Amino acid sequence: MQAMFRCFVPAMLLVAALGSGAQAQPAAPAPEAPEPGAELPTDRPGFNAPATVVGRGVVQIEMGWSTVHGRDGLNGSVGPQPLLRIGATDHLEFEFTSAGLAAACVIKCDWHGTDIAAGARYVLPVTPLGISLAMTGLLSVPTGSQAFTSEHLDPLGIVHVDRAFGPIGVSYNYIATRIHDEDGEVAATRSGHGLNVGTSIGRWAPFVNFGWRPVHVDGRAPVLAEAGLAYRLARDVQLDVSATRGLNAAEAMWSLSAGIVLRHRPR
Repeated sequence: MQAMFRCFVPAMLLVAALGSGAQAQPAAPAPEAPEPGAELPTDRPGFNAPATVVGRGVVQIEMGWSTVHGRDGLNGSVGPQPLLRIGATDHLEFEFTSAGLAAACVIKCDWHGTDIAAGARYVLPVTPLGISLAMTGLLSVPTGSQAFTSEHLDPLGIVHVDRAFGPIGVSYNYIATRIHDEDGEVAATRSGHGLNVGTSIGRWAPFVNFGWRPVHVDGRAPVLAEAGLAYRLARDVQLDVSATRGLNAAEAMWSLSAGIVLRHRPR
């Protein structure tokens, strides 16, 4: 279980970490800027992160909690999974994130801090063939406790590709990251993939997601399927719930997550 959490920060960036899927609206590029606040681009919930940024002057915080049941019968918890997004321009944002605290239990726990990561996301100003493209670069800093840190500065890069097909939004992520083994001595570059399909029905945004997580130096990559629902509670508030099922022995058997997104827009 601890080995799983040692690699959790890159994953949460996509659970966007890597962690990572649905968005408040389908991934549809707009030829003109929408009314400010009409859309709420979020990385939560889900493994994927869409090809969107929060916008100039916007400060957005995304937080959540996850409970994981491993194939060894052990349970784990991770939270509050903070992701701070600061909009520099209409196409660029800065990101600061962490899994928060992790424990190999659910209720009475011995909590440990995890690594933090910082970086930026840039969305291309053009949408060829109606496809939105973005790139994210993050650097994980070994600030976590001994049980839940990589002990190294590990880079992570994501290419985001979004396309809307009517009311259905499809989002694909290609992930590349440098990771270390449990002893922190062997490093390797690994890649992963995420595919998300979602839509919006009024305030509701259901989604399904499939992911291949690049979190192990050796052995098979964890593969997961995920389904969830986001609810637009207010103009600048979103709630979400999701459930994940591991599709191979390298992934945890299941996990449950819930979260919230809060946004501050410039007046």
